[in-house]
Amino acid sequence: MKVLHLSALFLPFVLGSSDFTVGVGKDENTGKKGLGFDPSSIVPAIGDFIVFEFRSGSHSAVQSTFENPCTPKDGGFNSGVQTVDDSLAVDAPGLPTVRLLVNDTQPIWFFDQAGGLCNKGAVLSVNPSATQTDAAFKANAANAVESNTTSSAPSSGPSGSASGSPSDSASRSASATGPDASQTGKPSGAERLIAGGAYGVVLLAVLCALV
Repeated sequence: MKVLHLSALFLPFVLGSSDFTVGVGKDENTGKKGLGFDPSSIVPAIGDFIVFEFRSGSHSAVQSTFENPCTPKDGGFNSGVQTVDDSLAVDAPGLPTVRLLVNDTQPIWFFDQAGGLCNKGAVLSVNPSATQTDAAFKANAANAVESNTTSSAPSSGPSGSASGSPSDSASRSASATGPDASQTGKPSGAERLIAGGAYGVVLLAVLCALV
């Protein structure tokens, strides 16, 4: 029973975490620079990372609520304003990124406060539910009053809450993501396999030590 219990405990690490890359200031319909998030709705699991990748102009990923999509949530996540040169291509290497660890599977809501186009659809839904859908969130945003105050300082939400927290490795990085991650917000199967294999070796060593 002890071995089975530990197997369940280590299962998320055996499977490996995933990066869900979301372009901020990128039109998900055209793939070009524009308003919103690309993709505008994702479904990560516990332990996965949301990687906000910022395009030309000034943009931010700010946590809000389902009822008030265009108003920052008190104590919620804020990437801070990221400004990128207009001359850079939409998928240029080295774009600034901010990573956010997903702590649970409760719905989380974001808008691009610095971009100022929340009412036009610059919103992101994370793990929307059957009662709080992505479509309803966008409809709420279209009718919302947008906040006029923009914070340039990054902040994380309360640790352990649905708002998540920045990764320990640094809240900002300048690493580029591959084409698959940029277009779908999901890693390739090979990346999952490599990560899972590495954690599997660790788990096997732990289990063997207990037998």
